[in-house]
Amino acid sequence: VNESRKPLTYGISIGVFGAGPAAHYENTFSSPFSIVQIETHQRLFGGLGGNYRLYFWHNARSTPFNNVLDSTVEERAGWGLSVDQRVSEAVVLFARYGKETKGRVQFDRAITAGAEIGGEAWGRALDAVGAATGILHTSAEFRADAPTLDADGDTTPDFGYLPDASEKVYEIYYRYHVSKEFALTPDFQRIQNPGGNGAVDGMKIIGLRAQVTF
Repeated sequence: VNESRKPLTYGISIGVFGAGPAAHYENTFSSPFSIVQIETHQRLFGGLGGNYRLYFWHNARSTPFNNVLDSTVEERAGWGLSVDQRVSEAVVLFARYGKETKGRVQFDRAITAGAEIGGEAWGRALDAVGAATGILHTSAEFRADAPTLDADGDTTPDFGYLPDASEKVYEIYYRYHVSKEFALTPDFQRIQNPGGNGAVDGMKIIGLRAQVTF
């Protein structure tokens, strides 16, 4: 079968979840977190597959960053794009973009991009090595409030700094298949300007993810 001649596919997904106090299932459907995603599978670069997604979300019961100890909640909403496209038999490129359109948050925009290389070249067809980078943009509200905000009333600013930079994340990982159904992924991340604070040192994080597929 010529893969490039297969029909393109489209789909839509809808999710509704409990949010805030509603996560206890008391008001799940009266004030939920809801998301709608439209997706399509395309074949480009000579028939190589790729997934393209557009989504919109709404959280009816979210806690604003400047009221973390209060029971007050607010609405939040946003949208995003997600793309992963195979450009050769061994290489997949991916990118994500998200934007908050309503609500008071520390970061109102985020963009990430990266690549993954399959392990065929070194005789481990199920394995993969990948790298990615991301930028999180601090919101105007957070930049204005962070230096002096004292939500808990202890006379000490909760954040106590002026956000002057976007947070940047760099990541590398290796997905090692112990078997067809079980994979381990060691991961290393470096974070610069954590919280948008360019005056502090960066952070280094080492992680390990396990995945079992049935």
